[in-house]
Amino acid sequence: SSVMLHGDGKNRWFDKSFQLIVAGNGAAAVNFEHAWGDGVAVLRYFNEVYQDSTALPERERATDGLPSVAADPSGLGVPQRLKFDLSSSTKSSIEKADKDLQGVLANLELAPFQSEEFGKNRLKKHKLGADGFMQMGFQLAHQRMKGYTPATYESASTAAFKHGRTETIRSATPEAAAFAKAFCDDSVSKDVRAGLLRAAIKRHGDITKDALMGKGMDRHLFALRTLAGRHGQSPAIFSDKSYQVMGNIILSTSTLASEALYAGGFGPVNKDCFALAYNINNDNAGTVVATYKLGSEEFASHLEQAYRDMLASVE
Repeated sequence: SSVMLHGDGKNRWFDKSFQLIVAGNGAAAVNFEHAWGDGVAVLRYFNEVYQDSTALPERERATDGLPSVAADPSGLGVPQRLKFDLSSSTKSSIEKADKDLQGVLANLELAPFQSEEFGKNRLKKHKLGADGFMQMGFQLAHQRMKGYTPATYESASTAAFKHGRTETIRSATPEAAAFAKAFCDDSVSKDVRAGLLRAAIKRHGDITKDALMGKGMDRHLFALRTLAGRHGQSPAIFSDKSYQVMGNIILSTSTLASEALYAGGFGPVNKDCFALAYNINNDNAGTVVATYKLGSEEFASHLEQAYRDMLASVE
């Protein structure tokens, strides 16, 4: 994950729309800058590359069929190393950039969670929505680790609309809070827990549909705040404490699912954030947890136990 997310920063082009990274063992990834587009567009690219490459006949050696490189140093077929004449100020800027990046990376913790104990097929037998199930696991893991319901962001694509990008699914609903608290209380019965879990997943499904259909609130409020600012106005709602808490995202989550995709990952959006890139397939599920030294391994451990307890409540 760390290789694909950032590496050492010296052979990455983070200002470019996207970059292909291929490791020595053949593992490949796309690292992309987020301003121009979202995961849906990148996933299409991923899928097409995967379909085309897997349709090709296998070769015994990776070099089969490749043109030979001319041995003559003056030949056009031999690449020549470019030598840059850098000023002292440019060298200083590069050294500072490297030092700044290493400082960020030193505080970044990545922890993978991968399970073959459940997937869409097992959840379908219990009539549980897969995405809602994953999201409720995040809520329960955080409740057990930190003791409260956190402001949560889940990305919903609005690409079905012209110029559509994303809307926010606010997974930390009252139903989610009630579910998480019940699973932290040993006195609550299995049946009650199961009922609260189902209610939380159903509510999550409802607000997901609203977000996908452009009926969310976050982008609307963002537009109002931006327009107000352009006219020198500052409505009271945007200085309200509740709005400030809501805007400080603690669980930043995003998912993509495809046969072509093993896992994803992204950095925390603030110092208090747990960045959760997750996927759920027919027979497995996983999450890459990223934080700035908040205990990524501990969260991944809580997550594993959360899903086991949730499954136990409905079986």
